[in-house]
Amino acid sequence: MAEVELRNVGQFFRRSGGALVEAVADVSLVIRSHEFVCLIGPSGCGKTTLLQLVAGLTPASQGQISVDGAAIAGPSPERGLVFQRDSVFPWMRTIDNVSYGLKCRGVEKTKRIEIARQYLRQVGLGDVERSWPRELSGGMLKRVAVATVFANSPRVLLMDEPFAALDYVTKLQLHQLLLTLWEQHRPTVLFVTHDVDEAMLLADRIVVMKEGRVVDDRKITLARRRTVESLALPEAVAHKEVLLRHLGLGELVQDRTAPL
Repeated sequence: MAEVELRNVGQFFRRSGGALVEAVADVSLVIRSHEFVCLIGPSGCGKTTLLQLVAGLTPASQGQISVDGAAIAGPSPERGLVFQRDSVFPWMRTIDNVSYGLKCRGVEKTKRIEIARQYLRQVGLGDVERSWPRELSGGMLKRVAVATVFANSPRVLLMDEPFAALDYVTKLQLHQLLLTLWEQHRPTVLFVTHDVDEAMLLADRIVVMKEGRVVDDRKITLARRRTVESLALPEAVAHKEVLLRHLGLGELVQDRTAPL
């Protein structure tokens, strides 16, 4: 079990001029065990700040965040984090990157190398374990990051726009890889994205933030596995229309009353 609960969470910053900024405002949210939740919203709405609070990278100004009832007091290997930017160490070979977290936790070398190799094979990189990061493509580096976080068996997986910089085809391939690993290991997932289609393809629920607040929380019941064609189904189109309006992109939604 790994249920994440946010109760009346707020986060405030003070600008250099002294003005107080409310980045997250009174957010209450429950992410059920094994659930895949996507968090979307316009730039600056507070979604990355909220993810960092759940990661324990910074304490909340108010409210409480807990996993299975235990308050989050700081970072933990039970909460794996994948960033938008590459998070591999350039001075380490691929196998050493994937096994580094296990090394920090005191796992014996033979065992941690065995685990790292297992996950490199699962992400399709079993033949590059001795390669340096500079020798890998952007998509391959993301696969390394995914292998690294799953190798540590996190109960909660936190992802901050991890595939935003990738081309369309590579992104779709990584969606399928991520879903395969999620189905096998069933961590609870909070995935930040600005891409409505990405959220529709991945999520059990989509939570929308605007100006630091949750303004929508909707369950996505489209059958898995979803494909690009799934996004054309009436249920998907209806969800997407609402989500685009939340993002201030209502002009992209077709007026269904207008003549064709």
